[in-house]
Amino acid sequence: MDPSVQRDVDVVVIGGGAAGLQAALVLARSRRSVVVVDAGAPRNAGASAVHNLAGHEGIDPHELLGRARSDARGYGAEIVTASVTAAHRADGRWLVRTETGTADPLRARALVFATGVVEELPEVPGLADLWGGDVVSCPYCHGWEVRDQPVAVVGSGPRAWQQLLLLRRFTEDLALVGNGPTGLERGQLDHLRRTGVAVHEEPVDRVVSKGGRLYGIAFANGAVLQRAAVFAATTRRQATELPATLGCEVSSAAIVADDEGRTGVSGVWAAGSCARPSLTVAGSVGHATTTAIAVNNALIMEELELAPELEPQSQSQSQSQLR
Repeated sequence: MDPSVQRDVDVVVIGGGAAGLQAALVLARSRRSVVVVDAGAPRNAGASAVHNLAGHEGIDPHELLGRARSDARGYGAEIVTASVTAAHRADGRWLVRTETGTADPLRARALVFATGVVEELPEVPGLADLWGGDVVSCPYCHGWEVRDQPVAVVGSGPRAWQQLLLLRRFTEDLALVGNGPTGLERGQLDHLRRTGVAVHEEPVDRVVSKGGRLYGIAFANGAVLQRAAVFAATTRRQATELPATLGCEVSSAAIVADDEGRTGVSGVWAAGSCARPSLTVAGSVGHATTTAIAVNNALIMEELELAPELEPQSQSQSQSQLR
């Protein structure tokens, strides 16, 4: 063992949002030693509430994470505020280092990425200032709250098209602001106009706010489109390059993993939206549960392989039962 290693743990979870804390909870309740390394920048930090999470509908995101941290710690999980800067494989284990050196370095049998994704906003001045408040992206998360109000989708392409179709369920006063060509096909544009969605392709000057709330969208020609909310057609990317550095395949914004979160790199798993970028908080929690169970089962099988008294056939039977 490397003499610089402070201690061995079963699992290091990288990312302490809903998915990471859920994975830690499941693993800690399975009596695994777990350290969560979290940089403290959750994707929904600017949101006022979490929606579509049964039993916690409308809860403040910070309160939800606070409860989740308490739950995980209650079963022995450790949570460290830091960013993982590097990890490498040595003697069948993962050596993990952080930028602060807190709890550093650790040697883990498995890594679980729960780092989520970053949403990049269209380049419109003023849009980022209201992000998480009157500027959002997910109709399932925020559509109900703006029902029957004037709403705009800012952006272009397939993401904007999808948002418009979903938002049509919530309001009849809907506009697409492309800030130039919308990137939609003629048939799609015809459908929008036929269903009463206004389409604006003229250049945008800025998003206008008053008193910290959205007022409208100002175009370069001086016109202002008053709106109560904006849904930004964001693009997503991985929050960290570390998975790719370790050899994980990354496709678009997702770490490529199977349904149980298993990546193509031995001992590396991906839970929540870093593996399935379209997941909501509820979906991320569910996916993290499945991933954590699979990690625990894999560790059990690893332990069986080291048990000399077991015949190979018995090991195969055990693996089948766990699955």
